[in-house]
Amino acid sequence: MAVERDGRGVVGVIHLPACGETVYAATGEGAWWSVGDGDPRPARVSSVPTLDEALFLVTSPEGFARRGRLEAFERLRARCRSTRTWGDCYGYALVATGRAEIMMDPALRVWDAAALQPILEEAGGTFTGWSGEASIHAGDGFATNGQLYPAVLAVLHGAGG
Repeated sequence: MAVERDGRGVVGVIHLPACGETVYAATGEGAWWSVGDGDPRPARVSSVPTLDEALFLVTSPEGFARRGRLEAFERLRARCRSTRTWGDCYGYALVATGRAEIMMDPALRVWDAAALQPILEEAGGTFTGWSGEASIHAGDGFATNGQLYPAVLAVLHGAGG
């Protein structure tokens, strides 16, 4: 769930009832992570500094192939410690709470992306389209822990490995 203002996500909620988790944020108010019946705690991205230490999440490799972006996926997969297919908003929640470093989708609708922008940014990370623009309207997207953003962007555009 999200609130969009002037083309940006400004409030976002990822609710994962099967996991008993909720991650939420509002621009300027921080990101929060609630597990079970416990009190919410700040959501923070990891401090992993290099791709070779990073956990890279995607919804499915087949999605990259369908969008003609399998080569970019393979370049990034080869640079990261591990790649897993955790899928959809759960992967973004894992990045926002420091349990993964990169989550990527080759196709995202605005209603998929709007909640992610404030959550990732308020947790200290990044959420952008593949072009690097911080937009919920890009049609694709990826999140990082912030430190890895330049390296991921370089690999996506054919540099850095």
